[in-house]
Amino acid sequence: MRYKVLIVLFALLCFPHVTHANSPNVTIVYSSTSNDVPPEVHKLDALVSRFSENIHILRDTEVTETSFKKTSHLFYFGLNPATIPSSTRKQINESNAALYGIGFNANQLKAFEKIDAIRMQGVSTFYQERTDTNLTFELADTVFSVNNQVATVHARIAQRDKEQPTIIQLNEHFYSGIYNLLNRSSLLLADSLYDFFEVEVKQEHLGYIRLEDVNPSTDSKLLEEVGNYLLDHNIPVLLAVIPIYVDPDSGQNVHFTDRPELLDVMKSLENRGASVISHGYTHQYRSSETGEGFEFWDVENNQPILTPSDEEHILLKPKEAFSNTKEYNAYLSEVLDGETSYIQSKLTNSIQELVSLDLHPLGFEAPHYTMSHSGYEVTANYFSNVFGQVQWSNTDWEVMGVTPYVSKPSLLHGMTLYPETIGYVRTDLPRPVDEMRRARDELMLVRESMIGGFYHPYIGMEHLADLVDMMESTPGFQWLNLRNQNEWVRTDDVSIQTSNGTISLQDNRSPIWSQLKLHMPNSFLEKSLWALAIITFTAVLMFLIYTLYLRTQRKKRLFKERG
Repeated sequence: MRYKVLIVLFALLCFPHVTHANSPNVTIVYSSTSNDVPPEVHKLDALVSRFSENIHILRDTEVTETSFKKTSHLFYFGLNPATIPSSTRKQINESNAALYGIGFNANQLKAFEKIDAIRMQGVSTFYQERTDTNLTFELADTVFSVNNQVATVHARIAQRDKEQPTIIQLNEHFYSGIYNLLNRSSLLLADSLYDFFEVEVKQEHLGYIRLEDVNPSTDSKLLEEVGNYLLDHNIPVLLAVIPIYVDPDSGQNVHFTDRPELLDVMKSLENRGASVISHGYTHQYRSSETGEGFEFWDVENNQPILTPSDEEHILLKPKEAFSNTKEYNAYLSEVLDGETSYIQSKLTNSIQELVSLDLHPLGFEAPHYTMSHSGYEVTANYFSNVFGQVQWSNTDWEVMGVTPYVSKPSLLHGMTLYPETIGYVRTDLPRPVDEMRRARDELMLVRESMIGGFYHPYIGMEHLADLVDMMESTPGFQWLNLRNQNEWVRTDDVSIQTSNGTISLQDNRSPIWSQLKLHMPNSFLEKSLWALAIITFTAVLMFLIYTLYLRTQRKKRLFKERG
């Protein structure tokens, strides 16, 4: 028996590939005309992050002889027609890693030299072999069809009454003719990654409903009705909370302390099992209204926010304005210090104000999902997770999206992405839940996909029951309970941690000071009024002191005269 134990221990020590298989080492090589990492590559990284936390991204000109030394799974992503550098081709061809080719140029590689890829436009209907499903997406796409008689087919395109392969498998290697990963058809590629990485799949789909834009202007009765309905049905609802409402007309800041009945409702919902997530601090910038404006992206100039709204705005200079990359990077580092300070202030204030209200934020949602890549890096110091979507582009806020499943994109620097995948109840549509059901049905193409959406409390109960029924009708559906996910939120003075359903709080601030900060002014008008009040109070106090001084002197003179 002793010898058998020794043999087992020896085998475990001598076969590290077992652990390696559970934690793949992935390298993504891409060809592109862009000098920056394209949004599509960031999306691929995000999709792959479901299967590995060890991902390296290289442009085809950056590959060296040692680039694939530890690589177990290799991706080549051709975003445009190009000649792959010969040295890169050589390293890919000589690698022992499983290879996944995507898009253009793949037939330059030995693993795919026998495939005949034909580019086809206007494709909207696809067929998935695994689920035997035909699905037509709303937007047409441009993809490659593939001719190879010996390949295993994972997905086909249907056009002109003819089906042609578009995602194939050749032994351990895969090729996808779907290469626009920002389009809905990328769901098929996302699902094929389960076969490429050969992972064990859970037969479940996590889901959540987020009550959106809860702020001091929210109707307390509607929030109470909607929140209690969900909790009564054992749904661990999420409250996306904005601590301050900024009135766009007066510029006045309204706090939850000004709405005690609303605050009581929120505390009651959290005590019953709701989880609070920080949805910014004011959810606005410049003169925009809370909930409507952006907070971490200057949408007017389509750039990161570099200064607070009451300071002079800085326009980001283009790279072409500098003579070399070194000068440009030095300039970027300097101006982005302003963005860092701005974001740190906003996140700290949001977390600490919520804690001062006796609420416990467990996650983060960027207003309108917009934030620069450097902003995500700052945010990762405060939150362990992000809800919603990711801004794939660092220069255009409209280039955003999600992964269909829970993931950890490199862009988020360790934060978990809980994606919003089915949208929200739009009251401008006659049957809004049907639109969300359509998105849900598309997600069924992907194993372990998340069914995440949001609901505005001001709608009341009109569509809520239909939404819940639709989500719970998903095969293998389970509600996400954020308290069971071991999340954390922290500032320099405050730390919140979840573990096995419980929330622990450590607050190192002075309790008196933390309560005083709730009532301190934030807007320019409030600060001006407070300054005027302080000046007036000081003047009155000095007048009283001077009056008392004169009376004291008068008494002294009278005493001397009488003496």
